[in-house]
Amino acid sequence: MNNKFYEWWKNHRRIVTFGSLLFLLGLYFSPVIKEAKYKNACIKLSEKGALNKFNMDNIEETLLKETGLTITELAKIEGYKNCIK
Repeated sequence: MNNKFYEWWKNHRRIVTFGSLLFLLGLYFSPVIKEAKYKNACIKLSEKGALNKFNMDNIEETLLKETGLTITELAKIEGYKNCIK
């Protein structure tokens, strides 16, 4: 029995080691990926809210004169600012 396991390990040790390292690396980066996903969702929702607010206030001409940016660009900036912490 011991000899069979040793032969199997000898033939498959690189694959098992590489697979284990990939699995552990995935566990290590899982919280980072989740946080990025939540932040992207927050930015999208904040951007939609800011876009609605800017459109309802009808301040397009004022913003264009002051900043040179469109309402969509300003909504993206506002959404990003709301979600950075």
